[in-house]
Amino acid sequence: MTRERRSALLTRIGRPAQLQPFRERNFRYLWAGFAVSLLGDGMMFVALPWLVLSLSDTTTALAAIGVVMAVTALPAAILAGTWVNRYGARRVMLAGDLLRAGILASIGLLSLTDSLPTWYLYVGLAVFSAAEAAFVPAFNTMVQSLVRAEHLVGANSVDQIIRPLMWRLIGPALGGALVARSGADWVFVADALTFVVSFGFLLGVGAERGPLEQQEPGSLLAQSVDGFRYMWRQKWLLYAFAAGAVTVICVMGPWNVLVPFILHGDAAHGAETYGLVLAVGGVGQIGGAILVGGRSLDRWTLLWLYLAWGAMAGGLVGFAFDASLVPALIGSFVINAALAVSAVLWGALLQSAVSRAYVARMFGIDWALSQVLVPISYSLTGAFAGITSTGTTLLVAAVGGLICVPAVLVVRQARHIPEMRNP
Repeated sequence: MTRERRSALLTRIGRPAQLQPFRERNFRYLWAGFAVSLLGDGMMFVALPWLVLSLSDTTTALAAIGVVMAVTALPAAILAGTWVNRYGARRVMLAGDLLRAGILASIGLLSLTDSLPTWYLYVGLAVFSAAEAAFVPAFNTMVQSLVRAEHLVGANSVDQIIRPLMWRLIGPALGGALVARSGADWVFVADALTFVVSFGFLLGVGAERGPLEQQEPGSLLAQSVDGFRYMWRQKWLLYAFAAGAVTVICVMGPWNVLVPFILHGDAAHGAETYGLVLAVGGVGQIGGAILVGGRSLDRWTLLWLYLAWGAMAGGLVGFAFDASLVPALIGSFVINAALAVSAVLWGALLQSAVSRAYVARMFGIDWALSQVLVPISYSLTGAFAGITSTGTTLLVAAVGGLICVPAVLVVRQARHIPEMRNP
């Protein structure tokens, strides 16, 4: 290794790519607020089932909450991009924080006074889910507005590091302790306060590039439909959405449904084992984000994205043949690491290769598709495993993902991005 290369390597190690965007004050404020709200949501992730079951002690009630939240998130995510273009990402995010803070505070306080009606919980969580579905595309668009193009990959990798730490590790641990000590209702109040904190930090974020309504006449619905037309015209984008959809269907249901089912039915394992599998997945997610965070966007980025999606499907293979702890741990690490890599690259591509007028709408469509495809994947997994076996289901899902996702790259239009910039 030459002296110049060694110096460049040491400089890169000393200044990780994930830290470069934090030189911008606005980016620091944006992520300070979002990290706190992620912590609160991680706490609520534990408290929500306890609160629901305290009102109606049935599995149907829990399932209904999930359905209501998914159904209301879908239209909000589709309209989110148009709202961002019309009012600006910052305003949409501020409104989302205020709505979620008010809803969670009211649910928690009503529960504390034993006056929380079941219908209000459903309506409140529906509003909460819609506000979150609008917030996420606005947040991703805001990142694109605040960060220089060369730092977009590092900026997106921050999400895949902080999110698992706050939402999957620290938040649930704090939430579980608070539920055990004070009750689920206090967790809702605490989560509401995290959104107040997030709102305060957002107020400190400087002005973004202005709304785009003057460039785009038409109704909210017409502009949202135009987002789908743009996706259809940009063939690389259309094929990428299709490949990502196949990955979600082939991986999310089989892994998240069958792994806990198999481990639960094995007398040698239990909740502690499954917790270990999830923890290793969190480590993999952080590791994948750190690995890809130092990359810059180039003509190979799309190939790496497809390889990451293929790796997610490949992570199912070992557990399909040997449903024991070690293959589960390896699969969890590989799937979550590849998930982080794909999420970082996909986000950076949308921010860099999509026309500015459509960035928020593409993130909205992406969020909406996830709300639709994940339940479909879960349903297909349950149905197929009931007809065949868990091992066969895992293997078929893995082979399906490994064949379909790379096959898309055979199409020339899927490999060609017209321009890697954001006007």
